[in-house]
Amino acid sequence: MKTHRTRSAQRGQILAIFAGGLVVLLIAVGLVIDGGMAFLQRRTAQNESDLASMAGTKVIADHYIKGGRTGSEVYDAIVASLGANGCAPSSPTPCTWTAEYVRPSGTAELDLGPVVDSGAIASGAQGVRVDVNRLPRTFFLSLINQPAWDVRTTATALTASVEVLPPGQVLPIAANPPADFLADQVYAFSVGKDGPGNFGWLSWTGSNDAPTLGDSICTPDNTEITFPAWIDGDPGATNANIVRDCVQFWIDNQATVLIPIWGPGCSGDPDSDGVEGQGNSFEYCVVGLAAFVITAKSQPAIDELTGRFVEYYPLPTVPAGYGSAPGPGDSVFFMGLVR
Repeated sequence: MKTHRTRSAQRGQILAIFAGGLVVLLIAVGLVIDGGMAFLQRRTAQNESDLASMAGTKVIADHYIKGGRTGSEVYDAIVASLGANGCAPSSPTPCTWTAEYVRPSGTAELDLGPVVDSGAIASGAQGVRVDVNRLPRTFFLSLINQPAWDVRTTATALTASVEVLPPGQVLPIAANPPADFLADQVYAFSVGKDGPGNFGWLSWTGSNDAPTLGDSICTPDNTEITFPAWIDGDPGATNANIVRDCVQFWIDNQATVLIPIWGPGCSGDPDSDGVEGQGNSFEYCVVGLAAFVITAKSQPAIDELTGRFVEYYPLPTVPAGYGSAPGPGDSVFFMGLVR
């Protein structure tokens, strides 16, 4: 009888150990599988909040530039963006959201009230913050009373006038938009000559030699410039090795770079075409910045560059502090994610 009781106790201990080990195993598997699903859901939610905040902010930018936009249009743009990306209370993964109008306040943003399906755009608003909440259900972790994850993300987008050329961040290549640049489209920066003897190169110092131009391409060295401003052109198509190598570096790197935009807006521009002079005296009226990825250069001399447009201004960095709202008719302005 003693042996029988001992074996029963051993079986009971083994069963308890097995049950405890099985629970631990299920929790570990749940953390891997359910945790991985939660990570994917967070990335999805972040994309949704990013795109929705940009969509709402685009309406606000249009309101300042073109006029006549309403709070309902901001709301509808956010709803359309979120709906297109699968965020709805009735979706397989329940998804809800809230949105606030914001304006810059130093290096942060100040809330101006919720975005609702009525009324006017909040006075002073320069952007939108969108908070997304997803509730993906769990599989293994539901066994330990964790039926769903609570996934929350937020994104803030702002629009502002472009006022300052940030020092040491801009390539000496001038681009003139045909109208508004469109995201992911490839554009030629120079098609023929921008002016007599000039193909889009800029000189920050007035020097017109190839080594200086090459150095400015490889390691951006512009000074801070307030828009709009006349910037000297660096005339000629060039096949200097240093220029070709430095341009090729950005093509191979595929990094996003800032390119100055030229056009009308400077004083002393009688033709209102954004350029003046010729040869070594040629100048561009730089009115803003755009973010591009450079894709190709012409052969053998560089008289044309092409690049894929990313967005206006904020990349690769957002300066500490933002400009005022865009003005009527602005064709170049800051619009991008800041949080």
